[in-house]
Amino acid sequence: MKTLVVLFVAICAQTFGDVCLTKGMKSIGEVNTLDPVKLFQIGVQVFTTPYIWLGIVILSIFFGLYLVALSWADLSFVLPVTAFGYVMNALMAWQLLGEHVSVARWLGTLIICFGVSVVAKTEQRTTRQEGNSA
Repeated sequence: MKTLVVLFVAICAQTFGDVCLTKGMKSIGEVNTLDPVKLFQIGVQVFTTPYIWLGIVILSIFFGLYLVALSWADLSFVLPVTAFGYVMNALMAWQLLGEHVSVARWLGTLIICFGVSVVAKTEQRTTRQEGNSA
């Protein structure tokens, strides 16, 4: 149960981190150049945008929680469960960013929900945990 709670918080962090990065990049505008000077200027804009930094911090929290979950459960359990983040991303893109999410995307999201629910009902660890060699 603790693994699922940590993964839920991690998925929420991933979703809000992605939303912040998107909001930050939308404020900068479309990147459509390969000119090194212009890319450098865009890079400066990127790293002086508060939403980008907030997204990086929140995604760092996700990464830390993801590492914790991987220490408790198998990758074959953790990774499919984190796919629920796709559902959260679609929902938050629609709600917070005002994006249009097509019927096909919602259908795909429902299929992901079904897959996550199947995986979540399985055993979290199928490998034996080796003794700590600290």
